[in-house]
Amino acid sequence: EQVTDHALELRAADGSVRTFAVNATPVIDPRGRVRGALASFEDVTRLQQQNAELQRTLAELEESRHSIEQNNAELRYLATRDPLTGCLNRRAFFEAFESALEDARAKGEELCCAMIDIDHFKQVNDKFGHGTGDRVIAFVAETIRLSVRASDVVGRYGGEEYCVIFPARTV
Repeated sequence: EQVTDHALELRAADGSVRTFAVNATPVIDPRGRVRGALASFEDVTRLQQQNAELQRTLAELEESRHSIEQNNAELRYLATRDPLTGCLNRRAFFEAFESALEDARAKGEELCCAMIDIDHFKQVNDKFGHGTGDRVIAFVAETIRLSVRASDVVGRYGGEEYCVIFPARTV
């Protein structure tokens, strides 16, 4: 019977392994009897080595792509977040606001915005120091984030000022 591209590995006297693609076709006489076989051997060792190298390179590229995507996601996060509070920074907040406003207009919905300010914050810094002031800012930001829905947007607007945008719909 006919055989096509059968892989055959042979070990040479030096220990190296060669790979051949073997094709065989029966030789049939006029009466339909098999009289022999015609076989061809193609050395595909180099092709297999190149394919293996290509697979390794593709795996490395995929790993590199994944790493780059993770790094880009981290950079996007860092570029849009206030480092002290984890809230959106002012620039990212304005971008989120514009997007939310367009979405609300397109859907014919209302959009709400709350401004929050820590009154007399300068006195906290003056009396207890900037380290304590930073902890107060971070605590207030965390309290705000825990008090809103996941779909609401919290941004640090200024030093001790925050802004929250949320659609005017029920939970």
